[in-house]
Amino acid sequence: MKDFIYNKKKVNLISRIRIPENRDLKKGVRLNRNERVENFDTKIISKIFQKTQDYDLGKYPDQSRIYNILSKFLRLKEENLSITSGIDGSIKSIFEIFSDKNDRVGVLSPTYAMYEVYSNLFKTKIYKISYQNFKLDRKKLHQVIKDRKVKIIFIPNPNQPIEDNLSLKEIEKICKECKKNKILLVIDEAYHMFGSQTAAKLCLKYENIVILRTFSKSFGLPSIRLGYVIAHKKIIQIFNSYRLSYESNFLSDTVAEYFIKNFSIIKKYNKQIIQGREYLKLELKKLRIQVIGKKANFLLINFRNKKILKNILNSLKSNKIYVKSNYKGDLSNCILVTCGNINTMKKLLKIIKNNI
Repeated sequence: MKDFIYNKKKVNLISRIRIPENRDLKKGVRLNRNERVENFDTKIISKIFQKTQDYDLGKYPDQSRIYNILSKFLRLKEENLSITSGIDGSIKSIFEIFSDKNDRVGVLSPTYAMYEVYSNLFKTKIYKISYQNFKLDRKKLHQVIKDRKVKIIFIPNPNQPIEDNLSLKEIEKICKECKKNKILLVIDEAYHMFGSQTAAKLCLKYENIVILRTFSKSFGLPSIRLGYVIAHKKIIQIFNSYRLSYESNFLSDTVAEYFIKNFSIIKKYNKQIIQGREYLKLELKKLRIQVIGKKANFLLINFRNKKILKNILNSLKSNKIYVKSNYKGDLSNCILVTCGNINTMKKLLKIIKNNI
C-alpha cells in the first residue's frame, strides 16, 4: 500500500486475532469462556423489545435514560458513572487517558489477557505480580506499589484463572498506599455478584481508585458488550472528556434496562451458578482433586497428572463439553471451567469420574 503513510514511531502494530465461534451452540455445553452456560428462555427474549417504538431504530440513542436507570440500581449518582464497551473498553480508555509511553503498569499474572495487549499497544512497561502455590504474592504487590514507580495497578477481584480474593479492608489499605505513591488503582469487578465484596464505596472517599464492571458475567449478557466505570466524580469528568459521542447503543441499553428492571431473573441465575459451583467443588474434593474458586462463575481444577488430564480433555471433546485448557507452568495440568446449574455440572463431573 504505497499510498498509505503512517508514523511508525506512533503506531504500534501488534498481532491480534478474532476468536472464531467453533463450538456446537445447539448441542454443546459452553464451559470455556466464562459466559452464561444455560440459554435464556425465548419468552424473555421476545419481551425485551415489546415496548420498542417504530422510531427507536432510526434515531440516535438517548443515553440519559440508561444512566438514570443504572444510577438508581447502583444507588450512586450519575456523576460517579461512565458507560463503556464492556470492561475491555474501560481498560483501553484507562491506558489511553492515564498512561504515557514507557510508564510502568502493574498487573497480576496470570490474568485477563487484554491488560498486556493494551500495554503493548500503548507502549507501557508491565510489572507482573505472580502467584505462588495458587496464592497471590501479596508481598510483591506491596513492593511494586512502594518501589517500582508504577503509574497504574490493575487488580481483578476475583482474578482469573487463579482466584485469591482481596477483602474490602485489604483493598482500602492498597488504595491508601497507592495514593501516597500517586498510583491509580483499578479494581476489575467483572465477577461481582457471585460472592465477592465490592469496593465501589471507596470511590466516594478516594480519588485514585476506579472500579470496572460489566454486564457480561453476573448478568450473563456478554453479547451486548456493555460495561461501566465507577469512580470519584473528578475521575469520571476525565473519562467523559474522552468518551465517544454515544457510549453505547439502543439495543444494548434496552437489554440492560430490561434485566435491571427484572432483576429477580438475574438473582435467580446468580443463585443457580453459586449452587452449581459449590456442588462441583464438593464432589471434586471427595475425589481428592484440587479445585480453586470461591467468588466467581468459574473453577480452576488441577488434576496434577498429564495423562489423566489428556484423557479427560479427549472425553470432554467427544461429548462436546468445552473447557479452557492449554495452560503453562503451575497450571499445566489444569482446566478452567465456567459454572452452570447443578444439572450442567453433573455432566462435567460424570466425564471426570470416568477418567480418573
